[in-house]
Amino acid sequence: MIVTYQAIDRSGTLVHDNLVVEDASQAYGELSRNGLIPVSITEQKSRAVANIQGLHKLFESLGFSRAPDPRRAQRKELPFFTEQMAILLETGTPVAASLSALERQLTCPHWRLLVGQLKKRVIEGASLASAVEAYPEIFDPIFSSMISAGETSGKLPTILSRLAQLSRQSDRLKHKVISAMIYPTLLTTIAFSVIMVLIFFVLPRFSAIFIEMKVELPGSTKALLTISDIVRHHFIVVLISFVSVITAVVLWVRSRRGKRFIALTALKIPVIGSLICSTNNARICRLIGLLVESSITLLDAIELTRASVKHFMFVDLLEKMHGNVLVGRSMHEIMAQTKIVPASITQMVHTGEENAQVGRIMTLLADHLDDRNETRISTLTSVMEPLILILMGMIIGTVAISLVLPMFDLSRIS
Repeated sequence: MIVTYQAIDRSGTLVHDNLVVEDASQAYGELSRNGLIPVSITEQKSRAVANIQGLHKLFESLGFSRAPDPRRAQRKELPFFTEQMAILLETGTPVAASLSALERQLTCPHWRLLVGQLKKRVIEGASLASAVEAYPEIFDPIFSSMISAGETSGKLPTILSRLAQLSRQSDRLKHKVISAMIYPTLLTTIAFSVIMVLIFFVLPRFSAIFIEMKVELPGSTKALLTISDIVRHHFIVVLISFVSVITAVVLWVRSRRGKRFIALTALKIPVIGSLICSTNNARICRLIGLLVESSITLLDAIELTRASVKHFMFVDLLEKMHGNVLVGRSMHEIMAQTKIVPASITQMVHTGEENAQVGRIMTLLADHLDDRNETRISTLTSVMEPLILILMGMIIGTVAISLVLPMFDLSRIS
């Protein structure tokens, strides 16, 4: 390798030059034999190595670094972390020692670094609640509030077990929805691919045959051939237009007005609307129930739940419930005034408020609603699959019939 060195010669002058050696120790020995006192020795990197390192720094600045980063830890590991912490604390292991054991056990480098930093904060004297509050991307306000309540009441293992149950339930419903969408998405992709093959390869050949035969084409056949010609001859324009429309739709859906429109429209769809209401009601009951059972006041529980709910109609409902409770009134009065909460839920909440068992009643409600929602999602999936297959058959059948009809006309003429 080539090194650049700075050294002091016998006259006390600082000199610098390059030297070809195998390693740094050989460079020190070579300089000493020449009567020079080494000051610094730096390896010269090749242009390729320098370029690679420059690209690496560029990727790091763009957020593509592979170095462990606690803020890149994924929430899917949260149930495991919470459950293991609950077990360790239940056995009497101190918080810092529990975090240390988990740090050694975790395989994800981001989570290992995150747990290590939590351990460092706890050893320095911070509470576990204040430590997790520093990472809101992973631990939401509900998590940190319940941890704080557990530390205050001395029931941290129990609180962590409830949090683990909440995380598992949320992940199970999310995975259920994702699994339900995989098959319809696959069928839609296949249908789109078939249509593209027809437009680019099949329809042009039939177009040439029809032109050669000079046969009168039906309206559906003319429309298909026209679409094929436009897409093939103006593909760039069609592609740019398609991307522009998709981008505009996505931006509008993400806007406040778009979100409200989509939310209201989805609630009006016969089966989908009731499922959306049921899943949101289940989440609200689950969160308020767990928070109240964790010794968090009802006002704070409603406020934390409101921050965790995304649907604007349920956010408005929770804001009204918070205002009602703030002035000493009950939650069920507001629930009874809206159509998005079934009367059975309102009545059970009323019973819980009268018997001072809001936490237990709402947790039982959440268990019942979650079980029913999972069944409804499975049923909806089993209904959607044949519907999509029928739609695919209708599209491809329409194309096939449009191509075959001119052949019948030709045979009848001949």
